[in-house]
Amino acid sequence: MLIIATGISGCGRKQYLERLANYAKRQGKKIKVYHVGQMLFDHAQKVGIHLTQENVLNTNPSVINAIRGAVFENILANLDKDKKENDAVIISIHSIFYWKKRFMRAYDRFYLSKFNPDMFITFFNRASDIQKELNSRAQWKPQKLTLQEILLWQNVEVEMTGSWAEINRTPFYVVSVLQPLNTIYRLIFEPWVETVYICMPITHLKKKLYQEKVHRFIKKLEKYFIVFNPLNLDSIKGNKPDLATYHHTVNQDLYWLIKQSKKVIAYFPVVVASPGVINELREAHESNKDVWLIFPSKKKSPFLIYFSNKIFETPKEFFEFLEGKYKQRKIKSRKKPLK
Repeated sequence: MLIIATGISGCGRKQYLERLANYAKRQGKKIKVYHVGQMLFDHAQKVGIHLTQENVLNTNPSVINAIRGAVFENILANLDKDKKENDAVIISIHSIFYWKKRFMRAYDRFYLSKFNPDMFITFFNRASDIQKELNSRAQWKPQKLTLQEILLWQNVEVEMTGSWAEINRTPFYVVSVLQPLNTIYRLIFEPWVETVYICMPITHLKKKLYQEKVHRFIKKLEKYFIVFNPLNLDSIKGNKPDLATYHHTVNQDLYWLIKQSKKVIAYFPVVVASPGVINELREAHESNKDVWLIFPSKKKSPFLIYFSNKIFETPKEFFEFLEGKYKQRKIKSRKKPLK
């Protein structure tokens, strides 16, 4: 399988892919990762072109395009051999840069059409974490990127990569670097496992006891599904409104994570108000996804009932249902259990 992976600078994509390759090796799978950014510097040094980490994005576009083309030619020349020798090959690139307060294209459409990947993935992270990382780098510190600019850059990266996937009619996933490594591993090597988005009250779910219940629920859910979990991605801190962060959070959950999921499962560990969950249920319902709800009360809002396909009152009842529905398929489908 060939995968093209994108993600903005500082999001942690490179480190995640390196950990993924090591994780896959422990599962008996071999993944080769091409870090195209580093390959640009290696090729430039080889042919005597002076590039520095701090100023590479100031390079004349014709020069950087020529270097990038040479790197892609090298990858293409070895791709058939790489596919035979590895279980998966990942080409890690950028789609867009945000430099000197403007967007710069970071890809070559000619070579994208040559690769014909089986999957596209865009990695993302909390904007505050990216800002902290970029401010520690000599290249990016002078750019003084705001949280809003980083949110915008991440959004454009996702939209650009998603458009490539649509043109190629290829699966596309948006994955947080805070997701467990087995998320990507299972997307690649266990494609029969269904993807689900788990939603739960976040803003008003303050007690540690309830949060621990949610974590245990998600852990158990991962035995049955590939779970996209927004819980660790919440970037809204304090009481001061930040419209850019608010808008990005809604877009991330509704139009990235729910869109790529087969089902949406909502878990209320306690009866509490959650406008976010209600909107997520509606989005899933109206995009023709199965919606399952665990709600600990016999008295339910008509809106919860309207936007749900199945409702359970306890996690025990829900997991008994899952065991009956998925046990046989798990036995028949899974070639090798996750370790």
